Amino acid sequence: MSEFDDFIRGIGSDIKNAAEQVGKKAEETFEISKRRAEKMKIKGHIQSLYQQLGELTYGGLKNGDDVSEETSALINQLDEAFARVEKLFEEISAIKNGTFVREEEMDWDEEYAEEYDVDVEEIIEEAKAFEEPSEEVPSEETAKSQEFDINID
Repeated sequence: MSEFDDFIRGIGSDIKNAAEQVGKKAEETFEISKRRAEKMKIKGHIQSLYQQLGELTYGGLKNGDDVSEETSALINQLDEAFARVEKLFEEISAIKNGTFVREEEMDWDEEYAEEYDVDVEEIIEEAKAFEEPSEEVPSEETAKSQEFDINID
């Protein structure tokens, strides 16, 4: 009966380990999906900033107005958005490699949602439904050129 007890304990341990692995993979997939959804929101924000920058530049040049302060502000916002996207790429890579360490929990409602004017609940819902395509972490130059192609139709 001792062998049978050991056998049952072994099966129980295997089931427990498998359940832990499934839980870990589900959490990893959710964290990656959440970051991908955030990237999509930032991409929309970046497109809006590009549009504002173009309109401002065009209007300034056409009317002979000095819009350097306004354009500098928009460029700074773009740089911040690109930096956040790069950080998201790094976080996704770290999650996939098992090296991700949370610095601290971001206060989504106050910090992120206000900065990018998004609905946090919507991001979470999108993250849950988001499929996980394979993705390599591109360099900063590649990320900017590939992720933010702007089509003017």
